[in-house]
Amino acid sequence: MDLCRPDSQHPLGLSHSQPFKLAEELLHNFVTNLFQPLLLFFFMGFLVPILKVPFEFPKALYQSLVIYLLIAIGWHGGELMAHLSPREIAVAGGLAAVGFVTNAFIGYLATVILKRTTRMRQIDAVTVGAYYGSDSAGTFVTCLGILSMLSILHDSYMPVMLAVMEIPGCLIGLFLISRLRRKGMDPAGNMPGEAGYTAPAKQAAGSESILSPKILHEVFLNPGLFMLFGGIVVGFISGVQALKDPSIVEGP
Repeated sequence: MDLCRPDSQHPLGLSHSQPFKLAEELLHNFVTNLFQPLLLFFFMGFLVPILKVPFEFPKALYQSLVIYLLIAIGWHGGELMAHLSPREIAVAGGLAAVGFVTNAFIGYLATVILKRTTRMRQIDAVTVGAYYGSDSAGTFVTCLGILSMLSILHDSYMPVMLAVMEIPGCLIGLFLISRLRRKGMDPAGNMPGEAGYTAPAKQAAGSESILSPKILHEVFLNPGLFMLFGGIVVGFISGVQALKDPSIVEGP
């Protein structure tokens, strides 16, 4: 057997020159699309708080855009999911579960790192950690726009991933805050040993559990998730109907 064939392949099935070609293509795409208007506006918005620009987006307009984007993302994703086979839907469910666990781990890990490496109050560390255990619809839309500009296809169940991966940050934050309350957190969010701490006049006996109906309702039926999941369900139903008769339903 000749172990030194000139056309030997990469262990992943790529020739030895292909990884370099892929890296070169990735760099070329990055440089080429770095100054696309969509990305430039994203960077501009990112600089607003950094440069302390006294700008406040109108709340009513912001809420209107959020409602439109969440429903449109869910609707479009739901219609595409109607074309998936049962096996592909099972794969999507498995990936959603992995995404849920991953975001929960990221949220908890971020909280631990912040507590050990910064002087932040524990409640603030939990808040920031929970933020990192969630995802961003704005970033998601930006990524979809970039993929569209590059004519790159993506799996249709990505909106489901967005919705599912929004939940862990909320759960981790509520769980860790409930632990802080049991350890004596005062009404202002200060813990024993932190500046400004005032002992509660009465310890909150049997503080609200993370599994209480009220907490679960706030987590799973908050407006953002409701509109996103609602859009997915509506899109899926309309997509199934369109498979039978394309003239029945028009997409978003």
